[in-house]
Amino acid sequence: MRRLNAIVWGAMLAFGAFVILQSLKHNYYGSDFGPGPGFFSFWLGVLLMALSLAQMVMTYRRPAEPLPAGFIPGREGVTRMVCIIGALAAALLMMTTLGYSLTMLGFCIFLLHRLGRQPWWLTLVLAAVASFGTAYLFGLLQVMLPKGVLGLM
Repeated sequence: MRRLNAIVWGAMLAFGAFVILQSLKHNYYGSDFGPGPGFFSFWLGVLLMALSLAQMVMTYRRPAEPLPAGFIPGREGVTRMVCIIGALAAALLMMTTLGYSLTMLGFCIFLLHRLGRQPWWLTLVLAAVASFGTAYLFGLLQVMLPKGVLGLM
């Protein structure tokens, strides 16, 4: 289990370094007042690297443990993973056509209904708040989001 944890946290550490390197290609400070496009991604990469290092240290400080029984996911686990990856791929493909808000609405409805155990009305409310709420928040932060062919949000 220790080796698996080291591989996962090592990959996250490398991804954090990649995010930092990519953020350096953008302006750290904005043209007006406030942070630029490289600010958030730089600090996100730093945080990811710091947390990955902390997890690696914690992994090697605790006693080694064997892989748990049934570690390889069964049919239900594989189905859940395929649903998540498929939903992400569909969202990526539909983003320019439907725009951010409608794509995220469909994405959230699908995942909450497929993977959650709440009633339909709660799924619809949570999906609407998540998709349109994040679109509003990104609008306040002046982040450009795809509007899609309908031109909604």
